[in-house]
Amino acid sequence: MMVPVLEPVPAPAPEPVPMPASVEVTIPQPKEVDLVSMSHQIADALVMELRKNHPSYHRAKPIMVTSFVNRSNLDSTSELGLLIADHVSSRITQQGYAVIEPRLRKNLAVRVQEGEFILSRDIKKLTDEYRAYAVVTGSYTRTSDMLHFTTRMIRINNKQTLASVDAKLPLGPTTRELLAETGGPTLTLVNQ
Repeated sequence: MMVPVLEPVPAPAPEPVPMPASVEVTIPQPKEVDLVSMSHQIADALVMELRKNHPSYHRAKPIMVTSFVNRSNLDSTSELGLLIADHVSSRITQQGYAVIEPRLRKNLAVRVQEGEFILSRDIKKLTDEYRAYAVVTGSYTRTSDMLHFTTRMIRINNKQTLASVDAKLPLGPTTRELLAETGGPTLTLVNQ
C-alpha cells in the first residue's frame, strides 16, 4: 500500500509584537549589608588576631575605640564611620575587654555630630588621662562600588600594632547615604 505524500501546510505568519516606546533597563543595586553583623565580624577577627599575636594580653587593659576615618582625610569621618566604630566597640565589650567610652571624658577633641578623633598624637595624654593601653582605629577607602576597611588595635605607649584586620563592604544605597562626611579640616583640640 502506498502512503500518499502530504504537502506541508504553511504556518500562519506570526503577528508582529508591538515594541514599547522606550525600554527600561533595571541595573540591580548592590545588596545591602547588615552593618551590625559586619562590624561584629571585624571586631571578632580583631580579637582573634590579638589572642593569636599576643596571648598574654589581659582583658582588663583599657582599650579606646575611635571613629573610623576617611583614609584620604584623617580629620574626617562619616555617619558610617561613627556607626561602625560604635558597633566594634560594643562587640569588643561583649568579648569581655575593658573598653573606655571617650565621649564621657572632659579633655578630648570632640565635635558634635562629627566624631571624636585622636589627632594630637599626644601619647602621654592618652596613657595618663584616659588610662588607655590600646586604641582601636579604622580607616576606609571608597571605590565606585566598594568600601575597603583597615582596622587596627595599636598599643599606645610604643605605637605597636597588636592586631589588624582588613574588610570590604559593598556600597548599597544605605551605605552610600551613610558616607556623607561629618568632619573636616576645621577640627580643633578642646581642653576644658
